[in-house]
Parts: sequence; C-alpha cells; structure tokens
Amino acid sequence: MTETTHVEPKLAPVAISKQAVACLAGWMIPGAGHAVLGRYGRALLIFTSISLMIVLGLAMHGHLYAPGELDTLFAFKDVLSKVYLVGQMGMGVVHPLLRVLKVGVEFQYKQPTYEYGTHFLVVAGLLNFLAVFDAFDIAKGRKA
Repeated sequence: MTETTHVEPKLAPVAISKQAVACLAGWMIPGAGHAVLGRYGRALLIFTSISLMIVLGLAMHGHLYAPGELDTLFAFKDVLSKVYLVGQMGMGVVHPLLRVLKVGVEFQYKQPTYEYGTHFLVVAGLLNFLAVFDAFDIAKGRKA
C-alpha cells in the first residue's frame, strides 16, 4: 500500500496596509473586512447576522452602555458595566451612532426582555470582534 500525503495549499498573505484596512473596516462595519479581502459571501453573512442581532437586541429594549467619566472609567467600580461596554464597542460605528440617536440609552428594566436585549447587543459586538480576527487570519494567509 502506498501512503499518500496531503499537501495543504499555500495561502498568500496580503500587504500589511491591506491587513490593517481590512481589520479597521471590519471593526467599523460588520463584514466590511471580508469585503475588502474579496470574501463577499462571508461579508454578507457577517453583516446580516450581526445587524440582525443588533436590531433584535434593540427591539427587546436592550441597553447600550456608555464610557462615562474618565476618572470612573478606570476605577474598580461597576466592573460588569465596563465588560458590557467593551463587548458592545465591538459593534464599531453602530454603537456611537445609536448613542447619538438616543436609541437604547435609557434603562428599560421594567420590560421583561430587557436583559435578553442587552445580551444580544453585547454578543453582537463580541461576534464582530471574532469576525475581525477571522479577516486578519485570512489577510495573513493562515486561512482560506
């Protein structure tokens, strides 16, 4: 019996400047990093799924967290709110845009779906961070 060896195809990395543009674009607009790299199907899937999570989170009366005062930002107080803020910052320009439009800024804790909506918004941001890492791996040539 002959033993066949499987050879992985070499993936070509893109220029460092295009890697940076892909990561920055992917963070700012979900899926844009993959679009920069020519992965339009993946870009559309990421954009649609993360946008849908944001819309559902807002429809469930989720809350968008704000950075607050600079001196309280680095204090060891209300740590969970800061964790939620970091997760939601993954939504890119959507987060500050929604805050400017005053969407999701008030606590609606009397709504039964309030916590679910907040978690949807956090997970949408975290998924976008993962999408940025995926775009970076594709740009480095580590992944097809």
